Order: sequence, then C-alpha cells, then structure tokens
Amino acid sequence: TAAYFKNRAGDKAKAPKFLWNAKMRFGKTFATYQLARAMDWKRVLVLTYKPAVQAAWHDDLLNHVDFAGWRFIDRDTPLVARSIAATAEDQQVWFASFQDLNGRTADGQIKAHNEAIHEIDWDCIVIDEYHFGAWRDAARDLYDPTEKSLAEREEPQDSIDDEDLGLKSAHYLYLSGTPFRAITNGEFTEDQIFNWTYIDEQSAKEHWDSLNGPNPYRELPRMELFAYRMGEQAEAWAEDGEFNGFSLNAYFKASKSSPDAGTAVYEFDDPARVSEFLEMLRGKLAEQMKLQVLAGRKPPFPYESPDFAEAVKHTVWYMPDVAACHAMHDLLKQHKYFGDFEIVVAAGNAAGQGADALPPVELAIETAVKHRKIGSITLSCGKLLTGVTVPEWSAIFMLRSLKSPESYFQAAFRVQSPWAHRDAEGRLEVRKQTCYVFEFDPNRALQLVAEYGIRLGATGDVRPADAVGQLINYLPIFAFEGGQMHELDAQAVMDWATAGIGATALAARWNSPLLVDVNEHTLEAMLGHPDLLKSLEQIEDFRALAQNAQQIVTSTKNLKKVKREQGGELDPDQKREQSDTAKKRKEIREKLQKFLARIPVFMYVTDFREEALKDVIESLDSALFERVTGLTVDDFKLLSKLGLFNAQNMNAAIYQFKAFEDASLHYADESQPEPREMRLGLWDRSVSARIAEEQQ
Repeated sequence: TAAYFKNRAGDKAKAPKFLWNAKMRFGKTFATYQLARAMDWKRVLVLTYKPAVQAAWHDDLLNHVDFAGWRFIDRDTPLVARSIAATAEDQQVWFASFQDLNGRTADGQIKAHNEAIHEIDWDCIVIDEYHFGAWRDAARDLYDPTEKSLAEREEPQDSIDDEDLGLKSAHYLYLSGTPFRAITNGEFTEDQIFNWTYIDEQSAKEHWDSLNGPNPYRELPRMELFAYRMGEQAEAWAEDGEFNGFSLNAYFKASKSSPDAGTAVYEFDDPARVSEFLEMLRGKLAEQMKLQVLAGRKPPFPYESPDFAEAVKHTVWYMPDVAACHAMHDLLKQHKYFGDFEIVVAAGNAAGQGADALPPVELAIETAVKHRKIGSITLSCGKLLTGVTVPEWSAIFMLRSLKSPESYFQAAFRVQSPWAHRDAEGRLEVRKQTCYVFEFDPNRALQLVAEYGIRLGATGDVRPADAVGQLINYLPIFAFEGGQMHELDAQAVMDWATAGIGATALAARWNSPLLVDVNEHTLEAMLGHPDLLKSLEQIEDFRALAQNAQQIVTSTKNLKKVKREQGGELDPDQKREQSDTAKKRKEIREKLQKFLARIPVFMYVTDFREEALKDVIESLDSALFERVTGLTVDDFKLLSKLGLFNAQNMNAAIYQFKAFEDASLHYADESQPEPREMRLGLWDRSVSARIAEEQQ
C-alpha cells in the first residue's frame, strides 16, 4: 500500500485510494497505524459507519510502544484540546463517525466539535467498515429493524471519496471484511486492492513453519457449517420468493400484543411448531424426521451430540426480528432444558445502541459460569453481529433467511473470534479450536456459500468453482438430508445451490438488475471513451446515452454535495432532481438488461459448448454474436472491462443455465459423457464439472 501511494505522490488531480479486503481478525486497525508510520503521516482521520469500533482504534494506538507520543482525538476530547491539537506538530489520529460528522446544528452549521476536522489538511482519511457504504440496501440485513433510521443515516447513496466528505486529504484508505460490491462495481482496480480472506488465514495457519516461531494464527478457530433440512412439512410454511422456497422468517414469525395496559406480550404464530424445533436441536425428532432416519448412525444435533458440547455453551441465535427474539426468549425460559441457560435479548431499543448492548451479554456469560448453569444464549436480529467481539461465542444459529453473502458471513464470522488464555508461565491455552454455524435453510445457505466462494475467486486469479472448493476445504459443510448427514464437496455445494431452479426462475435471473452495474463510477468510466459512446449511440436504445450518463454523474455529485451541506436533507426541488436522476439510471440499466437477455439465445445457437462463453464471444464466433445481440465484440469487451456487466452474477446465472440445460439433455440423450469428462462454460472461464476429483 505504501508503495502504491508513493508511486502516485505526484498525482495532484485526484488523491490516490487503496482498499484492504481483509476479514475480521486480520488486524486492519494495527496495520493502518503501521502504514501511517511507514508513510510518516502526521494527521490521520478515521471515519466509520460503526462507532462501536472506537475502542479498538484507541487501544491499538495508545497501548503499543511503536506509537509512543501519538495523540488520539475523539468526540469526547474537549473543544480547547481539539483546537490546540489542530495546529500542533505531533502525530495524531482523529476518530469520528459519519453520522456525527454529517450532522448539523439547528441553523444548519457544522457542529462546533467538528469544525477543526474541516480545517485540517489530512495526510490520510481512513474509511472503516466500508461494506456498509458499499452495500446500500443489503447493509440493512445486519441492522436491527428498530434501527432502520440509523441505517439510513449511516449509508451514503454510493461510494465515499473526497467529493462526498467535503474534506481535504492526500490519501484514502478503505477497510472492510466483505467489500464485494465495492470491488465489482468498479470503484477499485486490481492494483488498488489487498486481499486477505478466511481461506488465506486458515491456509497460513495450517502451513505455518515452526522454524519461524510460534504460529500467530493458532488462536483463530476453524469454522464448520452444519445444515439441517427442517422436513417436508416445513415447506408448507414457504413464503413467495425468488424460488418459492422455505423461509426461516416465515417459520419463526412472531407478533406483539398488549392484553394488559402497558404490558407487551410476544408470541410465535405457531408456538407448537417452534417448540418442536427446540426438541429437534436436542435430537428429539418429530415422527416425520424419525421416518427419515432409516438406518445408520443418527446425525449429530447441536444440543445432543458430545461433539458440540463445548461449542453450544455460549451461542448467539440470529432471529428474523425483535418480536421473534422476545417470543423465543419466553419459550426458552419455559423450557425444561433451555430454561437453565442465561438468556439475553439483544434486540430493540431497550437493549441499547451499538456497543451498549454488549455488557448484558458479558454479564450473562459471567453469571452462567459463576452459578454453574449450562451456558448462555444471546438472541439478536442484528445487534452485536458487526464490529463487536464476544470471545466465548462458539456457535451461531442462523434462524433468519438472509439475501446477501456479505450479510451472512459478517454474522457468521462473529463466532470465529479467538478465545485463548495465557497462564502464569506464558503458555497459551486455546479454548476454541472449532466454531460452528448451524443452518436450517440449506438451499438458501448453500446458495450464499457458493456465491461467497465465487466472489472470493473474483478478487484474485482463482476460478469460481475452484474458489468454492478452496473455501469448503477450510469450511467443511455437512448437510442433513434424507435422514443422513453428508459432507459436501464443491460440486455438491454448487449443485445444491442451483437445485430446484426452473426455466421461469432462469428467465427472471437473466433479466435481473444484478447483472448490470450502472453507477457513478461505471458511467464516468464509460464517458471517458468517446469512441465507445459513438458506437453505442448507433443503436436505437442508446441514442442519448452520452447526454443521460453525463447528467446522471453531474447530478449525483451535486446532490451529494448539497446533501452534505444541508445536514443530510434535500428540499422538494432537489428531491425531484434525485428522483429524475434515479429514473434515468434505471432506464440505462433496463436497456443494458434488454441486451443481456439475448445472451441465453446466443448460448443456445452457438456450437462451442465446451468453451468459456467469453472466449466464444471474443474469439470463436464474433459475427454470430453481433448478429444476435446487435453489439460489436470490441464494444462489448470494453463495457465488460469498465464494469457495467457484473461478471460474478453472470457466472452464477450461466452456471445455473448450464446445469438446467444439462439436466434436460440427460433425459433426451442417455449417451452423453460422464460428468467427469464435461466442462461448463461460464461468463469469463470454463470449469470442470468434477472439481473435487481434480483437487484429489
């Protein structure tokens, strides 16, 4: 990162930026301070979407010998001290939250304690927990539903840079554990990204050379995922969705009532169904499940198997909403077995905002140990699942159907935090070797695992299916299906993730807005290629493309500036302009979607079935491609390079298309090759149909 910044020291037009895509426990805070030392920065400003991380930034700076003499300035620093620090010559780190920095006084002025921040010429501005800004709507999956207003305040419309902040900085550093959207929508080029994933971490742990000293990754536990299908009867509780599949949100639906004045009562829509679920966790199966277990060893269940005994002492249960948290609390307290746990509801306003929700959880764990209870259970629908560490948590129960892999793994990695103790003689005792994710919506979970693996692959040179194989090498997945528990290989994960997808769903997938990224970055990049614009405007749908794209970029930048200056508010005229800009952006996206909808036609008519689709388009049959799609290959290649077409989502859509097509061909032609001889053509590469055998 230092080398990248130094090589661009003379670029006065735009301050250089860099992204650290590094998972939880990498040490992004400490490494940021070491970068500041290497660059000899005097003024560093840390901005975050999650104020709860302030303690980590404070402690890493002031409790380490490398930063002796540095000063830490935060909101609690008195105004006089802030003013003095603003003109002092020593090395300083200032910390602020976006919601506080963007806030204004009653008369629309910058808050007094933030004035100095706007006056300083910063050496570097650090954007922490950047995935919240980059996810937009998806970020709300990690918020308690009662905190939606907080989510709105914390999330910008698009990326964050110098124009958005209204501050001056020579460098920008972005930090996140799951910044996939920021990577794929063109905000960062490959030379602006450093990647350190769960795969990298566990591989380094496994292959550490003892000659280099103690293994620094020893404390970081391995993760395993156990997926349980609830049974065929549960399908009756499915809610309408993309694949009309089972939904945990519907299964655990609860509501609030007030039979007595001032008294709130929370109840599940079907308490008997949830009670049966609790019995399943203990291995006490309903008649339907008993019929499934026909032979062999009974699969392990969380609160029955001795393999999980230590892991389930202190757990977090991820519920759909506040009502479900309270309803589950009451049901657990009444239960003969679970009633002996300390149970905490970390949801709703009463639980406190941000880090304020942590002390009750710590007290529950302490109380459970002190009074020799079985353990503790924390019920949450978003609180404490980002930016907070509870070392004792060793398992998470996913009782909520999430839509994005970012949301899913941000929550899952909460239980992967280290838990170790060093005795009086300095020996390290690791108390958590393995942590667990217990999943009860296998189709949705494995779909997200597959997508997560594909996205990990997209950040480097790894093929998507290979990335899934690497992921499950360090994240074993066991699925309870047909009465037996099976460990899944990469191909099984991919197959399971695409199971049940029919022609209608495929058609919808190929008309999905997720295949197209029309945003400020991609449009600005496109405007930098006049020849491309001239070529596109020969097509009827794109007659006014350049004009509309320029209007979108200009309006978006102006509205960001105005919104910042007006304390996050827009007047009626500005809101109309925002709406008009959104409509123009949608029009461009829909026109590009119309083009992509022709891709399946091209896949049917081409004869090159064993090549990657991108190779077919670019090398083998470009004339056919142009006739079918109406776009030249060179223009298409450039649009892809600029990021208007989302390669990850295209890969997933093409994989599903091929899987569906191969299944239908199997019935029509029994003489087709064995699966191990086949290859699947994806968007920008082709992959073996038997990845697992290749790895062996």
